[in-house]
Amino acid sequence: MLSLDLNLNKRYESFCLRVSCPQEGLSFEGDTQYVSSCDLCMIVPTTRIKITLLKLLHQIVTVSVGNVTVNGSITGYTIEGDRYFIGIAVSKPDRPSWKRFLGEKTWLSLHSEARQASL
Repeated sequence: MLSLDLNLNKRYESFCLRVSCPQEGLSFEGDTQYVSSCDLCMIVPTTRIKITLLKLLHQIVTVSVGNVTVNGSITGYTIEGDRYFIGIAVSKPDRPSWKRFLGEKTWLSLHSEARQASL
């Protein structure tokens, strides 16, 4: 079961990630839809992944963004139209460096997205 640590008070800006799976000799890029200190959900066009993701469930993958690389495992996925939504849990030993990376990212309050009315 895909369990995400939802914090509805924060939303990180979407950013591009590179995921590689050495066991399958596969790598792909996608954008984040949701990010927390211990997991993430990314959106990837189905054309970028040439195998069934069922093979990758619970396998160790490497997630890279900028100068940060962490390990994790694919916990689940769904297909909507021509996009995969892929859930990845960051491995416990790599969570401190993932949290540091997120601490450096810009985050927005959900309420700050509403535009102020002016007269």
